[in-house]
Amino acid sequence: MALTHDQVLNEMKEEDVVVLNILPAVEYRKLHIKGSFNVPLKDDPVAFINAVEAQYGQDKFFIPYGSGADSPLGLEAARILRRNGFEAEEFPGGLREWAGAGLPLDGTLAGKAKTAVLH
Repeated sequence: MALTHDQVLNEMKEEDVVVLNILPAVEYRKLHIKGSFNVPLKDDPVAFINAVEAQYGQDKFFIPYGSGADSPLGLEAARILRRNGFEAEEFPGGLREWAGAGLPLDGTLAGKAKTAVLH
């Protein structure tokens, strides 16, 4: 079951939840959900799983997200995590939905978030 921005915001209050931006690090530095962490999903799912496990362990609930509903990366990351024994659910709306709802963002473009994300 994919999560909405309201559900993500609620889940973020829990200590055992990790919101994962799975975009390249350069994109993460520009703009990301405030309080999220970056583990890029590249072409190597094994490297992705190893990085997530090394940084956070396997006993968390992961919410991966990408740029928005037009990008399948969040869904793919959630599938990879679940196939490898992690508890995960994607936030398909990603940055676009989050910014569109006026929720907290961070990064070098955070002040121009709606312009940067929605166009």
